[in-house]
Amino acid sequence: MTPQNPAQHARVAADALERLVRDVQTGRAAWSHPHTVHQAVDDLTRITTAASAVLQQLAATHAEYTQPGPRATQCVTALHQAGRHTTTAASQLRSARHTMN
Repeated sequence: MTPQNPAQHARVAADALERLVRDVQTGRAAWSHPHTVHQAVDDLTRITTAASAVLQQLAATHAEYTQPGPRATQCVTALHQAGRHTTTAASQLRSARHTMN
């Protein structure tokens, strides 16, 4: 069995998040109840946690498939940093969720 291309999943997720932002900005969607805010924070925590793992996987894959050198090192470092920052974002979202009423 041939593995799926994970980039397809990333594209679907990116499209969904762009649609979310667009709908909220244009007023077609709104968090109109505290419960929906809580649920959105929970879901965004899941997204950022998963994004962190994906970024770390991308860094490892990029390191595996590229020739060693300063550009490859810079790219892998940037991907690792993005993963760490995304982990921090997930942690902040969990903290926010715990303080909600």
